[in-house]
Amino acid sequence: MSKKIIVSPSTHPCPLGDLLDYAKLLLANGADWLHCDIMDGKFVKDKTFDELALSLVAKRINMTIDVHLMVQNPIAKIQAYAAAGANNITVHYEALDGPIQIMEAINKIHEAGALAGISIKPATPVSSIASFLPFVDIVLVMSVEPGKSGQPFLPGANSKIAELHSIREKNDYKFLIEVDGGINRKNVSTVISLGADAVVLGKAMYTADDKGDLIQYIKSLGN
Repeated sequence: MSKKIIVSPSTHPCPLGDLLDYAKLLLANGADWLHCDIMDGKFVKDKTFDELALSLVAKRINMTIDVHLMVQNPIAKIQAYAAAGANNITVHYEALDGPIQIMEAINKIHEAGALAGISIKPATPVSSIASFLPFVDIVLVMSVEPGKSGQPFLPGANSKIAELHSIREKNDYKFLIEVDGGINRKNVSTVISLGADAVVLGKAMYTADDKGDLIQYIKSLGN
């Protein structure tokens, strides 16, 4: 049975001044989402752009804006990014203090009119977020440590993708499995075969000579 594969190229490592043109190029070549890596220099070492810069891009492209908040206190940022044009907002399990805060974040994202995602770092097991799976729309599996672009894919992510797929099938949950970090033409087929619905490509997409060919190749893996 075929399924739609969502290609969600990352804004990282594209320079901010080139971001709108890059997003337009991705859209013209068939990308589905624009994965916006938002880093505050505190939750991770790197720092990227804010909601103001996001709004300038979001207003000018007809593309799903997939916001990944790699920030301290993400709850305080949810409304601002939703207002800036985010369609999806993903928060990190590790940036929130326990189940009450996690559910607060999920509910706040939904109240803002966006799809709610939860992300886990490579060292965080799927069991840590099991109780939240009925309530989220997206689970973002980090296959590198959050932050720097261009890191190699960590194979331990594969077992998490398979575990999430199994849980989803067993319980008839509806969340999408998104995978982010070190994905390229060589390993993307494995990620998709294990159950991923959406894949994030940073450096591999940014440096690809033929972005349309790469995007269409990934989409074909759902057939």
